[in-house]
Amino acid sequence: MKAVVNIKNLHCDEGKRVILRNLSRIMDVRVIDIDVANGILHFLYINPVALIKVKQELSRLGYPIQKRSIETYPPNMFGSEGISSLTLQEA
Repeated sequence: MKAVVNIKNLHCDEGKRVILRNLSRIMDVRVIDIDVANGILHFLYINPVALIKVKQELSRLGYPIQKRSIETYPPNMFGSEGISSLTLQEA
């Protein structure tokens, strides 16, 4: 699945490097892009446990998630039909 998250406190390339280095250590997670200017992280994850680990790691690093959007894909993964999305607000 693909997640797009707004990250709090992301203001510079050093923060981007810290996030990339630490999230790359989590199995079942692949970072696609980190947009420093807008504070947005795009990544792929395999299971809900990986998503929880990303959330915990970002909080530990001082870059908590403000908002996230999760897109689920049909079985053919990245097909153009049947894509749905769910947006969740963080408390």
